[in-house]
Amino acid sequence: MTTDADNAKSRATALESAIPALNRLANLIADTATKQTSALCNISPALARLEDMLAAGQAAKIENLNNFKADDRLKRLEELAEKYRTEFDTLDFIGQMRFGSGKSLWGDEEFHSNALAWLLNPKESHRLGDLFLNDFLLRAGLQPAALPADGAATEVSREWSNEVDGRYGYLDLLIVNEPAQVLCAIENKVFSSEHSQQLTRYQTALERVYPDFTRRLVFLTPDGIGPYRREDQEHWTSLPYAVVFEIVQQVLENNDDATGEDVRAFLRQYATTLRRNVMPETNISQLARRIYLEHREAIDLIADNRPNWIAETKQWLKEAVARQSEWALDVEAQTIVRFRSKDWDRYKAMQTGTGWAPGSNALLLFEFKFYDDLPRLSIALSPGDGANNHLREQLFEAVWQHPALFRPRTTSLSDRWTNLHDEADYILDDADYGIGWDDGTTRAKLDEWVANFAANQFPAMNEVIVNCFREYEAEQRG
Repeated sequence: MTTDADNAKSRATALESAIPALNRLANLIADTATKQTSALCNISPALARLEDMLAAGQAAKIENLNNFKADDRLKRLEELAEKYRTEFDTLDFIGQMRFGSGKSLWGDEEFHSNALAWLLNPKESHRLGDLFLNDFLLRAGLQPAALPADGAATEVSREWSNEVDGRYGYLDLLIVNEPAQVLCAIENKVFSSEHSQQLTRYQTALERVYPDFTRRLVFLTPDGIGPYRREDQEHWTSLPYAVVFEIVQQVLENNDDATGEDVRAFLRQYATTLRRNVMPETNISQLARRIYLEHREAIDLIADNRPNWIAETKQWLKEAVARQSEWALDVEAQTIVRFRSKDWDRYKAMQTGTGWAPGSNALLLFEFKFYDDLPRLSIALSPGDGANNHLREQLFEAVWQHPALFRPRTTSLSDRWTNLHDEADYILDDADYGIGWDDGTTRAKLDEWVANFAANQFPAMNEVIVNCFREYEAEQRG
């Protein structure tokens, strides 16, 4: 008979087995496209093992995992990650250079409205004439016979100002051809939503100003969602950004002679931006978000059992330090493991440091610091308190006299913390946060790195620092 204890043990084993799948899923969401592809390739087998190991009483969890595993969009996500792995998005790059990390042009609604205004205007510098304009008007529902005969007479306005019942509004795009008595209004919503009955007010304003015109009202969104209010749905045509993408692609494919290479280069990059970042069916982030929302219970089951990367790595590092007979652990912080050479403890000047957490007055310490979960070694010199400034200067000068041993981060001694050495490379890399985390491979790599440092780099570095202490105390006695 299966007992509750057996079931609990089975669930614990199942969750432990799911950790590698979590690692891969975490990489999918937070890391580069290369790692996303690798993660998706292998997630299904791990989910199958987790399902098999869950106790019979966990029917809901098994069903959730089954549904998650069977979602064919995981394969689609894998394909997109592989497709975008080496693709360069110039507009995304420019946006980050202009606005900083985490910012983009593709997420800026004004950027897309300006791009559309340029493409839709026959008189602009793209040299497409009314090619883009007419295709867009047809897709917006305008009959071929109603297309303006004179495209050059078309005027395209941005932020068309209007007022209805004392409320002011600014329509994103207004296309007007006076001779043909035709207009097309476009309200553009990339990553925002409509508000304050703005579509109704824009419709009213256009009817007043252009009562005899053939009017096409377009609500343009990434996925072609309709207006919120039923009344607006009757008057506004919903179009997805896939329409813009398709027209751009057609221009690129069919008009080599008419379009200059400079314009074609921009259109290729704009198409790349739309495909990668705006259109839901080809947008990795939006697709991953939808998959998560539909399979939240299954994914959260795995995520709740992901490793605590920093806490576990800190423990491994502390144990590795403790195995070195010449080292002693010192105070730690949330993302830092500190230790010192026992040789330094022989000198009183070593006890003149300030600024560490309570429990340490060391002048300098080795630090394993974590940057985005990745550990790296440095030697930190504590702030001066007046009594040891001369020694701090000696230590700093000695470091610069041994460039083969030390890599100081700064060229001047600070009154605050100063790094006498900063390892250029991280001890672990992203590949170490996979299945090797549980099979001992990652920990073995850490242990090997610490042992190699202790045997090959530490002795010479330690000798330079000890000599500084020795000379300083000799000066104090003399």
